[in-house]
Amino acid sequence: MIKIISFSPAVTKKIGAAIARQISNHSGLSQGPVFVLLEGNLGAGKTTFTLGFLQYFGIKPAAASPTFVIAKRYETRRRGKACPVVKLISTTGGERGKYNSRLKTEKLDSLTTSHQSQVTVSNIWHIDAYRLKSKKDLELIGFTEIKKQPHMVVIMEWPGNVNGMKLKNVIRVRFEHGTSASERVIIIR
Repeated sequence: MIKIISFSPAVTKKIGAAIARQISNHSGLSQGPVFVLLEGNLGAGKTTFTLGFLQYFGIKPAAASPTFVIAKRYETRRRGKACPVVKLISTTGGERGKYNSRLKTEKLDSLTTSHQSQVTVSNIWHIDAYRLKSKKDLELIGFTEIKKQPHMVVIMEWPGNVNGMKLKNVIRVRFEHGTSASERVIIIR
């Protein structure tokens, strides 16, 4: 588990790019999608994070959250190129308010632990489950087929609305409001 305090939307986007970079090196992509499940209240930073994630792959949507269309599929344009990302310098756990994280923006490999050749991410699905009632609602967009596709990333906001999904390769990212208007606590599991 990693806990990071973001002091601005720009830093939250860079954290999204750092996670995208890590996933682009994930060898498990050839066996099926990586699921990035975003949890948190309205306005907590899920969409801002997603914009940074998408921008890493060269995707610049006009509006990132697919609340009214439920899902959007993006083809990636840029694979494996350097972009500004966030390097986690140090992190200590503890109760809320007792985090000791420092962030530094650089052009580097960030959270990636190995320097393997990059695995191509061909498509990214962004699903907003805010208006869904159960996992059965996901079948309206063909979720069973999406779960089988390799070289894919699925970003899902509000996954708690569709409990019971059986997923492999899951990264959970929790967003909480911080002590100031622009501060966010981001917990990655």
